[in-house]
Amino acid sequence: MAAARQLPCSLPGRAPSTQAPAPAMRPASASWSAAQLASAIGARRPADELAALPAPGGLAPVIDGAADDLRRAAADLLGGLTRRCEPALIAVLERAARAWDQADTFSAIDGDVEAEIAAVRRRLTAAASDGDGARRATALEGLLAVDTAVALVRLFERRLATLLRLRLRSATPELLPEGRPFLDLARALDQLAEAWR
Repeated sequence: MAAARQLPCSLPGRAPSTQAPAPAMRPASASWSAAQLASAIGARRPADELAALPAPGGLAPVIDGAADDLRRAAADLLGGLTRRCEPALIAVLERAARAWDQADTFSAIDGDVEAEIAAVRRRLTAAASDGDGARRATALEGLLAVDTAVALVRLFERRLATLLRLRLRSATPELLPEGRPFLDLARALDQLAEAWR
């Protein structure tokens, strides 16, 4: 509370406040330097934090052997999603070329895949809450990658019929140009999985 009372009543470049007079401990100028502000709130200055870091030669690599198992688990899950999505999406688009309302049958995540996703997420969550910094960072990135991939597949499962209607009304209505889905979910998932290998 005392530190808050030391803060200026107006920001630099703004008109002073019309509230009650400032406490006696506040400096006369409304402009504070970073050092004064850090001192007032009891925080360490950025220069102090930088000085406390080890020399560049002593930094640990971002990806080390301890995080390799997490990367493999995320890559395997993403690769499995790719292998499930590609044939399922192609089959649905082939059917949709005859009757677009059949697109609602696309489903890539069943009970087994859901269980695998949950197991990988538990493993990544546990690693994100303990371990060294590189392992925690890899686990958090893995959670983001897995959650993003699952959300993208779920979006396709729920909204593919709408996307197909829009595509069929467009100037380029082909659903499988050159034999690949017009929205290539499997290729996107494969690229994500490759980034994790």
